Parts: sequence; structure tokens; C-alpha cells
Amino acid sequence: MKKLLVNVQLEMDVPDAWDLVEHPDDVQAIKLEDGRFMYMSFLPMFTEDPKAGAEWSSECTEELSDEILDMVADEEVLMKFETE
Repeated sequence: MKKLLVNVQLEMDVPDAWDLVEHPDDVQAIKLEDGRFMYMSFLPMFTEDPKAGAEWSSECTEELSDEILDMVADEEVLMKFETE
């Protein structure tokens, strides 16, 4: 068995109102203007719950999805296999 390691680096131009916060779910998240939190992984994950144990979902409007994709100024994805 081998492991796939994926390192994704995005450079984004985002609104000044967005802020990086530590969410009680022990993840660094982005607090959006509307009070939601966005966790960036291979899919942006959202919640409206500011407490630990929040339910995160990748569901968002197509408009927000397009807006986020338009913010990506540069993307670098590095992939490699690591054998044990």
C-alpha cells in the first residue's frame, strides 16, 4: 500500500472583511462577511455554527462557488506517492 500526499497552495484575492479564525472544531477557518465559516481543503467546507461539534458541509450556492473560484489568482498542486 502507498500513500498519496497532496499539497495544495492557493493564492487568492479575498474581501478585506474576511478573517482567519480558529474554529472550536480545532481547524483554522475563514470567517465570511455573512457570519459563516469556510474551511479550505480540497473542497471548501461551510458552517454557520461557531461551536465545537459543528456540522460542516460543502454545499453552497453556485454563485458563491463561482465567486470563490474567481478569487483564485494562482494555484500550485504537488502530488507524490510515499511508500512505507
